[in-house]
Parts: sequence; structure tokens; C-alpha cells
Amino acid sequence: MSKTLKPQIRFKGYDGEWQQAKVREVFILGNGYTPSKAVAAYWTNGTIPWFRMEDIRENGRVLADAIQHVTPSAVKSSGLFPAGSIIVSTTATIGEHALIIADSLANQRFTVFQTVNRWSWLKANYLLYRFYGLGDWCRRNVNAGGLAAVNISDLQKYDIDYPKEETERDSIAEYFSNLDTQIKEAEREVDRLEKMKIASLQKMFPRPGATTPEIRFAGFSEPWKTMTFKDVYSSLKNNTLSRDCLNYNGGIAKNIHYGDVLTKFGAYVNPLSVDVPFVNFNVGIELSSAYKLADGDVIFADTAEDEAVGKCTEIRGVNDSNVLSGLHTIAVRPNFKFAPFYLGYYHNSNAYHSQLLPLMQGVKVLSINRTAISETMVAFPSSLDEQRAIGEYFRNLDELIAAKRKSIVKLRNIKKACLSKMFVNDTEL
Repeated sequence: MSKTLKPQIRFKGYDGEWQQAKVREVFILGNGYTPSKAVAAYWTNGTIPWFRMEDIRENGRVLADAIQHVTPSAVKSSGLFPAGSIIVSTTATIGEHALIIADSLANQRFTVFQTVNRWSWLKANYLLYRFYGLGDWCRRNVNAGGLAAVNISDLQKYDIDYPKEETERDSIAEYFSNLDTQIKEAEREVDRLEKMKIASLQKMFPRPGATTPEIRFAGFSEPWKTMTFKDVYSSLKNNTLSRDCLNYNGGIAKNIHYGDVLTKFGAYVNPLSVDVPFVNFNVGIELSSAYKLADGDVIFADTAEDEAVGKCTEIRGVNDSNVLSGLHTIAVRPNFKFAPFYLGYYHNSNAYHSQLLPLMQGVKVLSINRTAISETMVAFPSSLDEQRAIGEYFRNLDELIAAKRKSIVKLRNIKKACLSKMFVNDTEL
């Protein structure tokens, strides 16, 4: 039975069947190469873009320039690959592609697709998005054994489908281009917000030896207080249960593991609203007040493979639920009232964490103990209102970042779904 050359989703006003042509009809295929690194004249003061996978990873799928450049003497007699070509990785990392908008070269991982003259009307902006399907086909058709590679003879038989109407092709390209623009703008906003957070963490807490931070909210001018950790906090007990004593289905208490503090939780966490493992029903543990966590408690990871040792999370929203501090954690409770979220952000700032660096012990795995951390100094505003303003500022910033990241995931999912439904299904050779 013949395949229907119609995509599942189309713009209004278009109904006719699409057309197809083989790769070998539409393109001249070229092979990328690496000029000899031993010849300095090929590389010194180069001006010709030489593309690698790193360029796609760093700069996306429309490339005007490369990270590395070569000189004219490095170019073979076949010349440069012309602007408007599409590069596709057909060895090692398979199926990644980009539109090149400058005369250039590429390394040997890439096969270069140059549109032949009589197909020049099939615009690169349409082909850029059609090649997502070609990339998927490449990943499904890697040779068996040895270096991962695509059989170029088979690739030549691949069908490129396209609408007859130029306006439909342009509409498809414009739709995906707009999606990409939205994704890039959201990514830039996340980057901007994360840099703002880093700068704020450096300037909104006092540097070592200072009595006030560099930046403060209007209306606050009193010097901050500084006290030893052991005077600010009382220690809570933790258990040493390993992961095999825990599960995510149910149990007698939730148990916060140091790995989750290091990798999953931010400056604060509500253990009842996120995935925190339970202690298995058959494990005997104590649920006294010396072990149970409460709102405002702070948990530090006392072990890590790097200087993340001492990363912490502030507990919020547990009420009277059974939540415990687990393996390789130091749990503490403030001796007096603090505004929500202040302590979590303060202890994760460089202003505090820099005190922990000389206290860390170990070679392959670093750790810090309760005695050492108890002698560190804790700085805080005497005003609960200022503490609250700082905590809410960082909390709101984190929520903005999380919302932007969520929108990026949503846009990427929309793009993925549309790529699968707005083109004709790939040929199976």
C-alpha cells in the first residue's frame, strides 16, 4: 500500500499531497575534514570558519561563525562549502545538524549537504527543520560494530518531503523559527536571572570581617549580628540509613538523604510536596523530638565529592509530619526565631560557605564534622523584617527561574511534537 504524502498537522488552507525527492537528487554530499594540526600555516590567524560538534552545542543550529578557524592554505582544491549548506554528523555523535550561513569548512564527523542548482528553490530555512527527521533516521540506521557511522549509500536514498506550495513551506519554517526564538529568549532570561542571583548572593550578605552587606533594602540600616554557629543552633540527631532501607512508595517517616540535599533541593524544601524517600516499614527507627524535623530546621550535607560539602536546605511545610534527617547530614534547629528562607539562602552563600573550605577533610571524598561547623560564624540582620525581605527576594527569584525553565520544557515539547506531525513520516529503507 502506498504511503500518503500528507502530514498529520497542517496550516489552514492547505490540503494537497506533498512531494518527495531522494537526497541524491536534491543535494551534492561533501565530506568534512581536519587540516593537519602539524602545519601551523593552516591554523595561525585563520579566518575561515571550521565547524565541529562543539559549535552546535555552544551556538545552536544556525551557525554564522565557528569557534576555530583555518587559513586559505588549509582548503582543498574542492573549495569551501557554500553558505546555505547543512552539516549532519554521520560518525561518532550521530544525527546532529546545523544550517551554515557562511562559506566554511567542517571536520570529518560531518557530511555536508549542498543543494544543487535546480533545487535551489527548496529553501534552507525549510530544510533546517526537515532535517530533524533526517537526523532521527540517521540515529536509527547506524552501522553495527566499530565506529558508529551512517552508510552514505543508504542516506542517498532517503526521501526529502516537501509541500508543493512555497507559502506552506515558508509558513512551516516561520512557525518553527518563532518557536526557536521563544526558546532562546527564555534561555537568555534564565541566564540573566541566574547571574542576578549569583551577584545578589555575593552582595546581600556581609563579606568576612564586614558588619553589613554591600547592598541592603531601603529602610534598614542597623549593623548585623554575628554569633557562633553553636550559639545560634541546637543539634538534632540524624540516622545513618542507606538507600536500601528507603523507598518511594510509603513508610513510617520521610527521610532526607545527603545526596538529595546536594543534588535535588535548593535553599529550602517542603519534604511533603517533593519526592523524598520513606523509611521502610520493617526498619526500626526512633521518632522522638530529637529526631523529627520541624519548620525552620536546617540540614547540611556533611559529605560530597567536591567543595559542595556544607550545602544545606531549610525545612518548610512539614507541620507535625514524620520527617527525619538521614545519612551524612547535620541537622540543626535555631535557638531563636528567624524569618522563613533567610537561613537557607545565607548558609548557601559564599559569605558563609567560604568559612567551610579550610575545615573540609579528605582526598577523593570531602567531609566536615559537627565540631568544626559549630565554630563557624553566622551573620544575620537583627530585624526579622530585613531577614524576611532577603528570604522573600531570593525565593521569588528562584520561583521566576523555575517558571522560566518550565516554560522552556513546554516549548521544547511543543516543538518535538510538531516536528513529528508537521512533516511526512520518514522512509524505511
